[in-house]
Amino acid sequence: MPANLYKTIVVEDEFLLCENVVEKIHAANMNFQVIATAEDGETALQLIEKHLPQLVITDIKMPIMDGLELCKELYSFYPSIQLLIISGYNEFNLAQRAIEYGVKGFLLKPVSLEKLASALSKIQISLDSQKEKVASSVPENLKNMTKEQIANCMEQFLKENFTQQITLGDISKKLGFSPDYLSHIYKKQKNCSPIKYLTALRINHAKHLLLNHRELDIESVGQMSGYPDPVYFSKVFKKQTGLYPSQFSKDKDIE
Repeated sequence: MPANLYKTIVVEDEFLLCENVVEKIHAANMNFQVIATAEDGETALQLIEKHLPQLVITDIKMPIMDGLELCKELYSFYPSIQLLIISGYNEFNLAQRAIEYGVKGFLLKPVSLEKLASALSKIQISLDSQKEKVASSVPENLKNMTKEQIANCMEQFLKENFTQQITLGDISKKLGFSPDYLSHIYKKQKNCSPIKYLTALRINHAKHLLLNHRELDIESVGQMSGYPDPVYFSKVFKKQTGLYPSQFSKDKDIE
């Protein structure tokens, strides 16, 4: 897949409608490539964890996990993913509830190419803007940013890369500022250290995997959450939650 295309997942339980949306996304001839489709939110989450798309387009009413629940999950654990809702007229009020989960727009059934293209255009502008902010090839641009913008840029980078092995030094190289300077700015603007925020993202993701993917072993959960060393992962998880990963799942079962 070309690097300039944004990965997209379509979630719709009606096969023909799903195929129609996919065709129109490609017909819009924009920077979006559908890499997978799903019939329900639970399957979609598995695909999202695997592919980490930039855009998810989801129906509201679906079996197992509906679109509203899916949006809530993505807002909590994948805040950088852009969201579009597909809904019927009788579901529109329900769809509007998803605004609190960061949804960028609504597409009424049947989805028209014109309105889809308009929604995709706005999302592309947002994604292009995000990409520019974290691009390591143009650190000069960042030097003109306010301290708030620098902190927001750091936060966006952490959200998009927390599953990878990243350090404050890596962010320093990408943004063109010293680690100490970045840490000071972030603490002032966000009231916590960047490392504390990174740890929170990782542990929240680990809790999500432990509760919703019981088939995964502890080592796999750690690796998927940015901790390749299972011993270190268990120590950090225990420090943050008061329980070891294996205890966390059992404790939730009792509840």
